Amino acid sequence: MPEVADETAYYLNRKVPVVALVTNGVRFPAGTWMRVASASTPMGQVEQILANVFPDLKGKMLTFVTLTSESEVEEFERSFLTPPS
Repeated sequence: MPEVADETAYYLNRKVPVVALVTNGVRFPAGTWMRVASASTPMGQVEQILANVFPDLKGKMLTFVTLTSESEVEEFERSFLTPPS
């Protein structure tokens, strides 16, 4: 996957687990991200798609975030990817 989003879409990081709506041209946070749905897909439908495609996610709390700028990516990385000290 490229380092920046080549289109505005929903991307999943299964390890965290977080679904991010990333704007075209914005850098992905650290980790492995996979495109799961277009930006026009309603969030509830994204959850249903993921539950059907990844049965191990059923019943797990997914966090949804929107990343539209580098500063939002940096804040996300500080909040979600930095282990507690």
